[in-house]
Amino acid sequence: MYFQGASGNCPEIQIEEIMLIRYSCKGMGLTCPFIVDGESVEEVTKKALAHVIETHANDFNIIKSPEEILRMEKALARSTRVVPG
Repeated sequence: MYFQGASGNCPEIQIEEIMLIRYSCKGMGLTCPFIVDGESVEEVTKKALAHVIETHANDFNIIKSPEEILRMEKALARSTRVVPG
């Protein structure tokens, strides 16, 4: 994306678009409005997992063992999307 000054006399300046990683509960089929954005899948997955364990433990099977937590982390990571920041 480029920006050019209104007068047209300024050189074009390249503006980098910032891209974020987003997770939403609605993306997992839940009616919850929770959305988290971050700069990495790991960051977003960690925040989403904390939310899911705290808020949606009853919506999913028990998420307590290390194997179940790892399985949920992978599902959450697959549900993330790249969005413009």
